[in-house]
Amino acid sequence: MSFLRPLLKICGNYDCRDVSTVMTTDADYVGFVFVKSKRQVTVTQMKNWLAQHPERTQKVVALFVNEHKQVIKDVVNEVNVDIIQCHGTESPDYIKELKKLVSCPVYKVIHVDNHTVENMRRYEGIADGFILDCKVKDAWGGTGESFDWSELPRFIKEGKNQGVYVFIAGGVRPDNVDDLVSYQPDGIDVSSGVETNGRKDKQKIEYLLERMKKYEHRKGHISRSAR
Repeated sequence: MSFLRPLLKICGNYDCRDVSTVMTTDADYVGFVFVKSKRQVTVTQMKNWLAQHPERTQKVVALFVNEHKQVIKDVVNEVNVDIIQCHGTESPDYIKELKKLVSCPVYKVIHVDNHTVENMRRYEGIADGFILDCKVKDAWGGTGESFDWSELPRFIKEGKNQGVYVFIAGGVRPDNVDDLVSYQPDGIDVSSGVETNGRKDKQKIEYLLERMKKYEHRKGHISRSAR
């Protein structure tokens, strides 16, 4: 058991400048969106950008929404993805079938509502981790809006009971991260909160990390090597 800061995932990287910026920080994950949006990327782009950083320490996360499982398998095989993030309405059976096709962990996004814990339990023993995001009408995420963090202790406890990580997304910024990390989540997922004029900002990322390190806490339920 040791003291560690929450893990940091920087998502929504959509050009070589974003990727280079994240690679020069101590962020733990670099995320890419394979969904039609302003941050959507192609396999070729992602592969080329990552090839420029062969010594990177960040793990690669690919985000999909209700995608055909074979498409996800093809992306994973071509780019060597470390974690798949299912951000839509993918069912437990869908996740089970997907995991038969890929060798990397699969995280399920849960859009927070009055049934969050019950929804997390539907994926117990199936999802390798959870990302809790704000539920916004007609949007899957990336809205910059947060949910009521006072509910976090219940969600984090459920993750510990299942033995998986719980990441928090939605509206996380350097100026409010203190409030969030005081709840001791396993990780934080941020995109627009560390951008300036639509691009990843190294100064904001480093400030966010600095604030997170002030809340290093005891982690014993999951090995960090299995992240």
